[in-house]
Amino acid sequence: MSGFKISTESLRPEFYQVVLTLSGGTGSYPTADGTNNGAVYPQDHSQFATKPTTLAIGRRVARGHLRFMNIVDAVSRFADAQIQDVQFTSGGATAADNQPTTVTFTIRYDRSGAASASNILTSVTNSASAVSSTGGVGLGVASFAPTTGGAVTVNTTARALRYLIGQAILLAMTKTVRVWDGAQGAEIDESITIAAPETIADIYDDVAVTLVDAAETVDS
Repeated sequence: MSGFKISTESLRPEFYQVVLTLSGGTGSYPTADGTNNGAVYPQDHSQFATKPTTLAIGRRVARGHLRFMNIVDAVSRFADAQIQDVQFTSGGATAADNQPTTVTFTIRYDRSGAASASNILTSVTNSASAVSSTGGVGLGVASFAPTTGGAVTVNTTARALRYLIGQAILLAMTKTVRVWDGAQGAEIDESITIAAPETIADIYDDVAVTLVDAAETVDS
C-alpha cells in the first residue's frame, strides 16, 4: 500500500463573495465622457436589450467591461478561478446607458490547498525575489491602505483577493475592442483607453470580499 495520502482539505472548494459598491460608497465613479468613466460593467454592449444610445456611452460600457475582465484576470492569476452568479444593479439593468451601481459575484476555487486558493495569499505576500508555487514571482504585498480605517494586513485569501481586485479596477490600459456606436446603430472597432476611476484608497474601501463557504466534493 502506498504511503501517499491526499489531504481532504486539498479537495474542498472555497467560495468567495465579492461586492463592489460603485454608488453610495466612499468612491465616486464618473459617468461623464472620459477615460475614467464606466465603473465596472460585468457584460459588454451585446448583452443589453437596449444598446448604448451614443458612441460616448458605448465607449463607457467598453471601459467598464474591460475593468471587469481585468478583475477576472487578476483573481485567476495564481490559481484557476470560476466566476459564478454575476449580478449587478443600476438605474435599469436591461439598458446599457445605466452605469452599474453595485456588482456582486462569487469566485470558486476548486481546491483550498496550496495548489489553489491559498496560493493566492502566498503569491501576493511572497517577495518579488521568491518564486511562487505556480512558477511566477510573488508580489511582496504585506498590507494595503483603504480610505476608512488603518492599513489592512494581507493575511487571508479574502484580503489578498481584495487587494488584487482593487488593483485590477485601478489598472490603466489601452486595448482595441468592439464598441457600440448608437449614432450608426452598429458595432465598430475602437482603441479604448481606461484610466483609474478613483483613488486606490477609495477603491479598496468599495471592494468587499468574504469567504462564504467551503464545501466538500461528493462523488455521485
